[in-house]
Amino acid sequence: MDGQLWIWIVVAVVIIAVIVAVVVYGRRAKNAANRKRAADLREKARADALGAHERSAEAARAAADAARAESEAERLHREAADKQKAAERANEVSQDRLRRAEELDPDAGKRSDPDSAGSRRDRDDDEIRRERDDDRGDGEGRRDPRP
Repeated sequence: MDGQLWIWIVVAVVIIAVIVAVVVYGRRAKNAANRKRAADLREKARADALGAHERSAEAARAAADAARAESEAERLHREAADKQKAAERANEVSQDRLRRAEELDPDAGKRSDPDSAGSRRDRDDDEIRRERDDDRGDGEGRRDPRP
């Protein structure tokens, strides 16, 4: 073998070693970059999970507030219905008392309108007052010229 063949063999081995070294170094660099990206993605995933958890807690609070509001509304509806029933009972009692009073009143059958006697009395009282005022005059000794 001659010397030149040995040189070509050594050059080929060095070139192969350099290629292997570049490939190994490239893989290591790529793996390091992938590890860095994976760590960044994990950090973002943790932040997203924390945000999702906070939104879930806010949704649960809103649902609880809505349930409380619904409960309060139901309570108020029941209270309003109870008050309405009490008002209706009070009205029935009042109407029943008026009916009993009409039954007991000996003059109840003589008038057609329960308010007619009161309003008739008011009109009579107004007439009497007007006549009395006419007789007295206007305060300066003058009488009203009306008949």
